[in-house]
Amino acid sequence: MTDVKETVDVEEVEAKASSGKNSAAVMFKGEISIFPSKRLDYLDRGIVRAYAALTKGNDPAFAVVCEKAIVPQLDMVTRYAGVSSVVIPKLIASGVVEWTPDHTEKYAFVFENILGNPIWKNGNPNALGMKPDIVLATVFRNIVTALEAMSDKGVNHGGIRVTNIFDGGKTTMENAMIGECISTPPGYAQPALYESLQRAAAHPLGKGPVEAADDMYALGVALTLMIRHHDTTEGMSDEEIVTQKIEQGTFNLLTAKDRFPGPVLELLRGLLNDDPAMRWTLEDLSIWFEGRRVSAKQGVIALLKASRPVDFSKKKYLRPIILGLNFHKDPASVIEFVEKGELFLWLNRSLQNKETEGRYELAIEEAKKADKQSFLAERLAACMGVAMAPGYPLFYRGLKIVPAGLGALLVEAIHSHRDLTPFVDFIQSGLATFWITHAGILGRTSEDMITRIENCRMFMKQNMPGYGIERCIYYLSPSSACLSEKLAAYHVRSAEDYLHALEKISKTRNRPDSFLDRHIIAFLLVSDKNIIEPYLPDINAAENFRQKMGVLKLFTAIQRRDKMAPMPGLTEWVVGQLGVLVDRHHDRELRKKIKAQLEKFKDKGSFEPILALFDSFEVLQHDMRAFNAALHQFQMLRKEYFALEFELENNKQFGVGAGRQTAALVSAGIAALVVMVYLFFNLAMG
Repeated sequence: MTDVKETVDVEEVEAKASSGKNSAAVMFKGEISIFPSKRLDYLDRGIVRAYAALTKGNDPAFAVVCEKAIVPQLDMVTRYAGVSSVVIPKLIASGVVEWTPDHTEKYAFVFENILGNPIWKNGNPNALGMKPDIVLATVFRNIVTALEAMSDKGVNHGGIRVTNIFDGGKTTMENAMIGECISTPPGYAQPALYESLQRAAAHPLGKGPVEAADDMYALGVALTLMIRHHDTTEGMSDEEIVTQKIEQGTFNLLTAKDRFPGPVLELLRGLLNDDPAMRWTLEDLSIWFEGRRVSAKQGVIALLKASRPVDFSKKKYLRPIILGLNFHKDPASVIEFVEKGELFLWLNRSLQNKETEGRYELAIEEAKKADKQSFLAERLAACMGVAMAPGYPLFYRGLKIVPAGLGALLVEAIHSHRDLTPFVDFIQSGLATFWITHAGILGRTSEDMITRIENCRMFMKQNMPGYGIERCIYYLSPSSACLSEKLAAYHVRSAEDYLHALEKISKTRNRPDSFLDRHIIAFLLVSDKNIIEPYLPDINAAENFRQKMGVLKLFTAIQRRDKMAPMPGLTEWVVGQLGVLVDRHHDRELRKKIKAQLEKFKDKGSFEPILALFDSFEVLQHDMRAFNAALHQFQMLRKEYFALEFELENNKQFGVGAGRQTAALVSAGIAALVVMVYLFFNLAMG
């Protein structure tokens, strides 16, 4: 990632922020003013921008406004806020802000701004040429105390670099501070120069969690760059930097053109050791500060080098690690390289390392497991890359990741509408498990990573909403906001946020026809499984009426549990789609009654009474029984009708006998009536 080189006048920026009260400010939590027109680009984190801000008491602050594609470390917020140190910016507030410049919701962090000027304000951040004794007594010691305080809270920084160090308002550096570290994924904004060998080769979003050893390495790089006068990596690409680190060793690469005092050299050797097991820790730094000698440590990583080079894709390689990092550039040649036996002969005769040969054999077996022959070359290149460079990123179909960084990279791919088939194939292929097995990751961490990937493989086997790649995204990146296109303008991180967003959408002109999609269902299953799982069979049912009932039950449950205020826009929107539930009732009068009740409830904002109209088993049962009885009666009458029609058409004598009997009865009745009248008159006349 490119370092910003231009001069920054922080005093001028803060003065502008203070005088910006009359400019269009975005209010955050009702008391913090954020000024979108007052950019603090020296505090940016890639595409995540920083802005001047003022607290309620007019104290200077800065806001880091996040992008959906770059997931912040929300799981670290509480721990970061609990760190007791004046060397890191104090977190004032965090949460969702209505970002008026583009009419969307964004997640924002607001920090106290007493950082002062960047220490590289007037120089090259890759070679500041500062005096070693001043740096060690101020900047370096301050950062170490901050790391100690963070370590007590279980927080690793992941952003120690010269461009993230500030003078704290004093040119003497005694108040030097390190910038914040939670607004982006671990290492996202960290240049390859500051990353250890394995992390430096990965995609900025695919590096995975930061370990304490990574912070020690970055601290060593930052110390070297503050002291040295010559930029030994000027003009190098990230790939070239990684290659030179492997070839020369980080310490030799960074210190080659400068002379350092003896104690400083010892310190740099300890911090810049490319083997994490031999790298100094915070405890070692304490020993060094006391003037004592740090004990030597046993290494676990060997940067192997062959006795003669091997040719691959028109280049010569002596180190298997560098060879492994380049297989992905020409997968087709890897097949020929392996099938002709050239790679094995080189390993056997020139490298002579049994562990590497063993991984080579296992890589061939793993590559043969490919279900799709069309990607055999890519799979073999990936497996051989792991065999030659264990622990380094896995390169597969354009991906450069470690499995622990898959979630953050997936979120960015979804948001950027990139092709997801490489991710799908990667999860289903089993390559992640192969990588973990040979990466040197031990114990519970290894088991957890394998379990998570295996769970994702299970999700991928089911195609129904709530599973598939969408479920993997939120499972692997639980801090991500919902990435549904329906919610593009909103930052939804909970079921409650979801209903609030729908209430706002209900008032828009182009609101969607449906309330749920694959992303929303998967998001809720990960973030709030208990609230949606009971209704998932209805939501995923083929029958439209069951889908509507599932949505109604879900909304009712969320509103009831979270004690949400009335949502008249959403209830009106929902009621407009409940015709299919009304039509399930057979009684015409009952339908009229329900429609009348819906009209009464639709703008009240509560789902409870609406659900009650359709969720009564007794009413449905009574309606069905009455319908079945009426249907039975109708069928009997219809049967009798057709029987009569048939007799009339086919039996000329049909009805004659019955007619005669009827005529006789009528005649008898008339005769009886005449006799009775006659007798009555005779008796009346006396």
